[in-house]
Amino acid sequence: MEKLPFELSNHERKYLGLAPVEDHWELVRLGEMYLYFDGDIIRKKISFADNQYREDELAETTAENRTILLPKTAKGKPKKLNFTATQSFSPFGVYFLFSPAGYISIANYTTQTTYYYDNLGDNKTLPDLKEWLDKWVSETTPADLEEIAAFSKAERKHCKYKEGDFFAFKIGRREWGFGRILMDVSKRRKAPGFGNKKHYGLVHLMGKPLIVKVYHYISDTPDVNLDELRKKPAQPSQAIMDNHFYYGEKPIIGNRPVEPEEEDMIISYGRSINYSDPDTVYLQYGMIYKETTISQFNRYLKEEGGDGGYGMDNPYSNSGVSFGLDIPKLRECIAAGSNDPYWGANSYSASGDLRNPANEAIKAEIFRFFGLEPDKGYKENLFSYDGEI
Repeated sequence: MEKLPFELSNHERKYLGLAPVEDHWELVRLGEMYLYFDGDIIRKKISFADNQYREDELAETTAENRTILLPKTAKGKPKKLNFTATQSFSPFGVYFLFSPAGYISIANYTTQTTYYYDNLGDNKTLPDLKEWLDKWVSETTPADLEEIAAFSKAERKHCKYKEGDFFAFKIGRREWGFGRILMDVSKRRKAPGFGNKKHYGLVHLMGKPLIVKVYHYISDTPDVNLDELRKKPAQPSQAIMDNHFYYGEKPIIGNRPVEPEEEDMIISYGRSINYSDPDTVYLQYGMIYKETTISQFNRYLKEEGGDGGYGMDNPYSNSGVSFGLDIPKLRECIAAGSNDPYWGANSYSASGDLRNPANEAIKAEIFRFFGLEPDKGYKENLFSYDGEI
């Protein structure tokens, strides 16, 4: 039987929510992955290469001495068991990932949720993984084991959410962060009158995006006083997919109507990417939408290159939608009592955000052209906005 250069023990698997390897299973190598066979059924796939380790649970049926992968449905066709065929595998339950980039994840395919995620830093190797595993096991309490076991057996949930919802999210293993849903963009798109304006800054956001903010607060419990929480400062709002809320990974812990002074909306400025409307230049600030033509205003539509040339189009469109929260500097922001660490992170999202103090002059020029007041916030500009919402 094949032997892996490194493999989790069944003892370690218990602490990660993974199924144990049975004594009668046979390990077979297929390229850079290893498959555990229980007779003709593939029970596990372990991907191992360049200090990366990933373990997935499977139930794939093979035939003809394990050379053919059988289809899952009557309409499917048998395939030769090779790397291409493995791309059609349907993992389920818990999987574990360690990458040389330092990412560690314990997540569940079935529920589409993550139990634990961390970044240990770059250039990590298998000894680093072993060190992490030893620490993880030693710090696990009986209550943790029950929680991990429940996570591994959980069924998929479909949860509801709405504007004004407060939510909690795990930070590491035992801490919680908190945020607020400020805008359900998909719901706004369906609202009567939305189509009266082009609203490119909201239309260009992919999927089912939510505008959320994360508070400067970390706790060892998800139970917090919402009226106190809402008074705390927050990081700049961001657009994220709704997946973590829809599948229940980030639990909703309460709701309050979003007051005008609590709203913090992303700003999108750029040239239309609609092929039938290429001459429109727009500014979107929450539900405020302004537009002009490129012949009237064409400033800052291309990123200036270091050699005096130009780089990407629409560097201030702020139209990206993240799968998860962007919070790498949350602790630093809390310690500093400001968002300076967030803005100073030298990330693409921060550098192209017109709310960044480094872009103050650019924002002022754009706002003044479109008739908005750069020194005032969303609440004040919305109050004086002369357009329909």
